[in-house]
Amino acid sequence: MCGIAGILQLDGRRPGREDIEALNQRQIHRGPDGEGVYLDGPIGLGHRRLAIIDPAGGQQPMCNETNEVWLVANGEIYNFRALRAELERMGHRFRSQSDCEVIVHGYEAWGDRVVERLRGMFAFALWDGPRRRLLLARDRLGIKPLCYSSTDNRLAFASELQALRVLPDFDARVDTEALDRYLHLQYIPAPLSIYRGARKLPPAHTLVLTADGAAPVLRRYWQLEWRPDESLSESEWVERLDAALGDAVRSHLVSDVPFGAFLSGGVDSSAVTAYMRETLGPGLDTFTIGFDQAGFDERGPARETAEQLGSRHHESVVDLNILDLLPRLVRHYGEPFADSSALCTWRVCETAREHVTMVLSGDGGDELFAGYPYFPKLVERFPVLTGPRRVRRLAGDLLRRIGLLNPVPTLAESWYGRSPFFDDALRRRLWWPDYHDRIGTTRTWHEAQFTRVDRLDTLSQCQSVDLQTYLPFDNLTKVDIASMAHGLEVRVPLLDHALIDTVTRIPARYRMAKVDAAGGAGGDIWCGKYVLKRAAQRFYSWEFLQRRKVGFSVPLSAWFSGPFKNELQVRLLDPAAGLGDWFDPAEIKRLVSEHGQSADHGHRLWSLLFLAQWFSQY
Repeated sequence: MCGIAGILQLDGRRPGREDIEALNQRQIHRGPDGEGVYLDGPIGLGHRRLAIIDPAGGQQPMCNETNEVWLVANGEIYNFRALRAELERMGHRFRSQSDCEVIVHGYEAWGDRVVERLRGMFAFALWDGPRRRLLLARDRLGIKPLCYSSTDNRLAFASELQALRVLPDFDARVDTEALDRYLHLQYIPAPLSIYRGARKLPPAHTLVLTADGAAPVLRRYWQLEWRPDESLSESEWVERLDAALGDAVRSHLVSDVPFGAFLSGGVDSSAVTAYMRETLGPGLDTFTIGFDQAGFDERGPARETAEQLGSRHHESVVDLNILDLLPRLVRHYGEPFADSSALCTWRVCETAREHVTMVLSGDGGDELFAGYPYFPKLVERFPVLTGPRRVRRLAGDLLRRIGLLNPVPTLAESWYGRSPFFDDALRRRLWWPDYHDRIGTTRTWHEAQFTRVDRLDTLSQCQSVDLQTYLPFDNLTKVDIASMAHGLEVRVPLLDHALIDTVTRIPARYRMAKVDAAGGAGGDIWCGKYVLKRAAQRFYSWEFLQRRKVGFSVPLSAWFSGPFKNELQVRLLDPAAGLGDWFDPAEIKRLVSEHGQSADHGHRLWSLLFLAQWFSQY
């Protein structure tokens, strides 16, 4: 786990060492164990290292035998031993025991398609000297970040947006389309960033540039596909999933440093830690956090899980002052990011780093196994239709389009309208009129996400959209930034692409099922993550797996109605905060005054507070 950076000059000049070192310095927290710089002609590569595998010999930038192909990489390649053996049989000679060195030799053997052979989380930049060619790549699910800034004269890249700010020609003007997406979603999805001058490489993509200035080539190398196999029974799918889960967790345990696991007490982290214990035995370090406030504390369920597993359990209470922490959050996230659970993630990463250098997490379980509570509501409202019912639905859709029937919201429209943050009406009130057209760009972007998956059943459509938007651009961004701010590596075995290949073949009725109170078929209780819970019954009782999960939620509503209310109003309405450049202060004042009285605006106020702090710092 590291921070990478670089500059490719397109005008015949050479990057300066001081520019690469400046990019590195802005990401020193991502790699406290070492620094590397490589300069040759038009290319400059930088690396900050957090040593996890081969601490003594895995320094970067690293190269092939002839010093012609150079690499900086962030992440972990879990199948590196198998790839290394294959490459050695082909005649390649390795200089280290590092997992990332297989990318260099894999590129020599397979070209750009090396990304398709990698099992892991990664973002890397590879320079092919003889061809004067730069290859940028990001892993399939977007676990590791990569952003870049392009001008007529150069392309610069880094792991984090705030590093690119050191470039003297960086275009730091606000992208208002990105800002509207932030208000609606609480995050900014790739390829946009808050800056006009920076873009994020989308997950599962490569970007190729040459020093001669030819147009860059963006290519998707992997696509999430649901291919349900109806030939297997429920018990057979549980057995296959159990094997795939065990394999995914074992593959993520390769490490030369101490490690542990996040444990919330929910199904996902409990399953991951159970498979870890099965491989490693007792004595695992587990970490959780909580609040001294009812309804927001997961310490009890996590403690119960830890006792069953026999782990060395570490608890901490979130007692931080959010207004004091806010400047640090803004500095590390680099752009507006309003998921308030980042506060919890920050604290649990801080606690874990006091004991270990790497942890496993249960992130991705809700998206992959259909755990979110809105899935059943949407499935019931938009059932899959066949035969005559489907014909009637299609005829009704046609009549509505030509105005002969009243319009009925589609799945995409219903999804879009359920935003708990700033919906279209609220954003129209908030924005100054000059920016109202940005609202339409957000709606168009959202509809495009559903257009890509409109031939799937309702549950698979919803899961696909979450896996390709909310997961990478919110959940995974949150974890990457918070963990790397503390020099902690977080691995996510539930997002192993080999496991995903298994889950995407499981029929929807096993991912989310209707059960009775005892978990039997034919009841009227929707059970998300059904097949995952069945697999986890090897370790836990059904009652244990069906407990209500709290999640990393934050009592924003209480905070903004109580101890932080006065300071919140001062900060949001201060002309120096910059919000008035874009938004109507009267609308902001209304949100503050209504909160805790006639409405709950906790999450909206947090997003504006984060934005005001970002304007102040950047």
